[in-house]
Amino acid sequence: MVKKMTLKSLFFIFCGVLLSGQAFGAQAFSQIKERQYVACGTSRDYQALAYIKDKELKGFDADLCRAFAAAFLGDPNKFKLIPVAKSNIGQALNSGKIDIMLGHSSLSSSEEAKQFVIPVDTLFFDRQIFASRTAKDATSMRDFADTKVCVLRNSEAKTFLSEYNQKYALGLNIIEFPNLTKLKEAFYLKRCDLITGDEIFVKNIVSSLKAKEPAQVLPEEIAYIPIKAYSAGNNPSLNIAARWIINALKLASASKITSQNIKTYAATKSPSIQNLLGIKPQAWQKLGLVPSWAEYYIQSYGNYTEILDRNIGQNSELQLDIKQNDLIDNGGFLSYQQFI
Repeated sequence: MVKKMTLKSLFFIFCGVLLSGQAFGAQAFSQIKERQYVACGTSRDYQALAYIKDKELKGFDADLCRAFAAAFLGDPNKFKLIPVAKSNIGQALNSGKIDIMLGHSSLSSSEEAKQFVIPVDTLFFDRQIFASRTAKDATSMRDFADTKVCVLRNSEAKTFLSEYNQKYALGLNIIEFPNLTKLKEAFYLKRCDLITGDEIFVKNIVSSLKAKEPAQVLPEEIAYIPIKAYSAGNNPSLNIAARWIINALKLASASKITSQNIKTYAATKSPSIQNLLGIKPQAWQKLGLVPSWAEYYIQSYGNYTEILDRNIGQNSELQLDIKQNDLIDNGGFLSYQQFI
């Protein structure tokens, strides 16, 4: 009798786990399943993150959204990138216009609460820097004392610039602009001697100037900026799934699993790697996701480090060399968990 009860109990526990995974997926991803694509928000002013080349979407946001599409729908091509302004992130997420906000998103605690969004994970770090139209003879920032500096209004960059200006008593004349388009125009038209903002944005401006009217990136670093992915405040289950998808790619990097050697891990004895690659499918099934997505995606597009290096790091045109963008094991700030 005891044996029968034990087997019966195990059967119901198994069914419960199976159903809970199905319920998790149904609750969290119903809109994704219905429309049959993942909608990721991106930032219109950051071309390095999302652009079209050879009739194909490329960039960091495109590659990461492909991972979501592979995990949610089993097809990395079933995704769309939708431009969303920083002030509209919450509305776009909570209305279902987008599922995940990528882009160059860094919200303050008050903004997260106001827009009712939940951080998924830190994607990478950017840093605030200067660029100058007249830096040839400058040896330090004190050579720019009392000059005009263009910056985005009501932004972290403005706050950090004010603190930097006060700390070093530079007497910079800060000029604010309502959006990034106006900010770029002012720098192009030489309405300011300096421009400041995050490195991706500033380097894009510098590279777009003609050779006869060059600008120069200055070596000073004002602040480091964590760039995050966000999900809707009314869909915590999707937040959990998205966080583990990003974690899977970081875990692959930490485990030295690359697009070139992934096949050699088919016989791994590590429970975490077995779960990651879907050799044991239950972990992904409980999250309502496709168990084989990570193996296929990493083989096709690489692990997290490969994605970063290709799009914004050492192997990209931007060549962002930011020590924080390494894994925590290597002295960086990007963390991960074992998948158990």
